[in-house]
Amino acid sequence: MRRLAWAGPFVLLAAAVAAAPAQRAVAQFREAGQRATQPVEPPVGYAPPKADAAVVELLDEGVAPLLGLLNNDNSGEQGAGAREDRDVFAGVEAARVTPMQRYASRLPGWGFRIVETPKNAGEFRYLRFAWKKVGGNGIMVQLHDTTKTWFHRYYAGRNVYGWQPATEVAAMIPREWEVVTRDLFKEAGAFTLTGIALTPFDGTAGLFDHVLLGRTVADLDAATDAALGRVKGAKPLAGKERDAAWADAIGTDPKKAAAALPKFLATAPDHVAFVRGWFTDAPDSGGAEQVHALLRDLDADNFDTREAATQALIKLGPKAIDPVREAATGASAEVRFRARVILKELGGGPGTGTGTGPASRAARLSRAVRVLERAGTADARDLLSDIARGKFAPECAADAKAALARLSKTP
Repeated sequence: MRRLAWAGPFVLLAAAVAAAPAQRAVAQFREAGQRATQPVEPPVGYAPPKADAAVVELLDEGVAPLLGLLNNDNSGEQGAGAREDRDVFAGVEAARVTPMQRYASRLPGWGFRIVETPKNAGEFRYLRFAWKKVGGNGIMVQLHDTTKTWFHRYYAGRNVYGWQPATEVAAMIPREWEVVTRDLFKEAGAFTLTGIALTPFDGTAGLFDHVLLGRTVADLDAATDAALGRVKGAKPLAGKERDAAWADAIGTDPKKAAAALPKFLATAPDHVAFVRGWFTDAPDSGGAEQVHALLRDLDADNFDTREAATQALIKLGPKAIDPVREAATGASAEVRFRARVILKELGGGPGTGTGTGPASRAARLSRAVRVLERAGTADARDLLSDIARGKFAPECAADAKAALARLSKTP
């Protein structure tokens, strides 16, 4: 019951109060409220969301500064947040949060007014976000108001700790990216949004992306379509213009990549041959094929094979760090453990697969996989199959396999 004793963004249920003295629970709730009156200081690089248009992006691109502010109100609660630059809903970045949660009750520059008929700057009615859960039983987003505190929540799967009030949006956790759109005024009345909690509860991690406030659903739809490159009548790029845009789309500058990638997604079928040619000509930078063969061996049935692969990756040195970091977030507990051992030896950090530096080669190449998945043509599927088999860009084999699995479920 230790989690229920933490001061955080939730109201204790009667059942939880019964498990501890009532006065203690009330005192902790007051402590949380007192912490909420102290806004956190913005880190370098943080710019509050601009709320002068019909849609405001609360979390989309450039997630690292915001994640730095989600410090659990200095409560010491478990959970870590980091940039995810491979498994994203839109653009080139998402937030990856490990259990239990990351939150802040008063974020600098927040104070978005939820009203029935938004007309003025800073006024909105609807919330939209995309989320995905890696393992576990539940996932939640919580909203904070200055006076009502943590009074409104949405969850999918199990509300693991029974925090209330809360609205179920799906009976099962989102194992793939799912979009949630809610009418905040209808469900919660007028309030001022000052903070947010991203709560994966359990499992490996929760992924959060494309968190928006909008005045109307139509406004949100327009923003989502633009982010995903769902633009009717878009003309495909060609020649030098295409080459320059492609360099941006798979480059290390996240702002340029986020601007360029939707152009290819919008006309994806027209670029399949171009992408195949690009993969054919792209060099195997840093012995990627060798590295990823060793990564596969980390999950081999034979112990000696796993151990040999571990030592071989350590001997490869720095060029193994990026792919090993990504392996450290995978589904296999054995691979996650060994990846962390390798990273400790190489000085590559805790192995979150995320960070604030440039996106890894695998993350950048995975954007090409997204273009092929959007195309969905026979030629695109053939190229995805080649990538899945390791013929091209073996570091993206898992991305290609996942894309093919999703395509198999579509007509």
